[in-house]
Amino acid sequence: MMMRYERETVAAAMRAVICCLLALSFVVITAFPIRADQAEEPLQAEQVVETIRPLRFETSPLDLVGSNESVVGEPCCEGDRFWLINTRHLTSRARCVNLEQPEFAVFQIRPRQRSVGVTLDDYLRAVGQRRRVVVYVHGNRVPAREAVQRGLSIHRKVKCFRSKESVDWVIWSWPSDKQGILIRDARIKAARTDGQGLYLGWLLRRHAEVEAETTLIGYSFGGRIITGSLHAAAGGSLAGRQLPGEPLRAANFDAGLVAPAVDSHWLTNRGYHRLATQNLNRLVLLYNRRDAVLKRYWLVDRVRGRMALGYSGPTAFAPRFDGTRLPVRSRDCSPSIGIQHDEMDYYRKSCRADLEMARLIDDFYVNE
Repeated sequence: MMMRYERETVAAAMRAVICCLLALSFVVITAFPIRADQAEEPLQAEQVVETIRPLRFETSPLDLVGSNESVVGEPCCEGDRFWLINTRHLTSRARCVNLEQPEFAVFQIRPRQRSVGVTLDDYLRAVGQRRRVVVYVHGNRVPAREAVQRGLSIHRKVKCFRSKESVDWVIWSWPSDKQGILIRDARIKAARTDGQGLYLGWLLRRHAEVEAETTLIGYSFGGRIITGSLHAAAGGSLAGRQLPGEPLRAANFDAGLVAPAVDSHWLTNRGYHRLATQNLNRLVLLYNRRDAVLKRYWLVDRVRGRMALGYSGPTAFAPRFDGTRLPVRSRDCSPSIGIQHDEMDYYRKSCRADLEMARLIDDFYVNE
């Protein structure tokens, strides 16, 4: 019969062997290069419709820009219009994206969860009616249906702190479904953010053409897509690709970034997204210096010392188009959120992301 200390020694040795095997598996799995299209299964047109089937899809585009009676009937949402721009059926490989005329799948989300497919031209005519446009970009590991529900949930929380002025609330849905273990999944999605940044940058140029005042709100990798899109719209290069046509400068977009998974130095004078500030009017940054996921952000590119802006907080930013300093309002939310990397915690707890984003949309932060 084995003595107690002998049993403990054997158990410890078994645990050590298991740990070594897990570590070896991690090294093998993460050693291979990641491409933006890896494990990416583009949706066909009929599958895009299926992703919002619970919203009772309509085929008639009548009343596209209708009156206040044709929007969501909740008292907290009266007057606002809701849109879904779906890119899940498109490639996210930056070198392969269509930068002439991306074939976005565009829908208007209608009252009582009804929706209608519309053309991009119809959408642009609607948002060009001198209404504030808010583009919400979700984070990683969000399935298509959850992206819609998450976007509407964030809207409800923000709306209750906003003024009565109506907005067009746009949900940007990108291919972020879970792809394996966390670190490998993060590398796949990080590779996709360049292509998504080019797509969104293309759309922002169209917003500028129809004079749509635009506020961008993004969480985690959604924040990385937003800063990349602002950079691309200004003529910047992402993964060696640039948008065709004249660069967009001085567009005065506002941006609210919640725990952004973007390098802390990318918005500096020599950073990868250095031209993003050329089109920024104001920036609200909510970060968490205890975030357990963003603390390991350096593993995405395998460069020790790299920190996410959503972990480090504000560092330095390139100047705006006119050479002035970018107004940045920031808050460390770690006291209320702790080590969690959960978007809704920023809206449910004392960090008050709902109030911060509402004030950003309402131009409350003037010359701050």
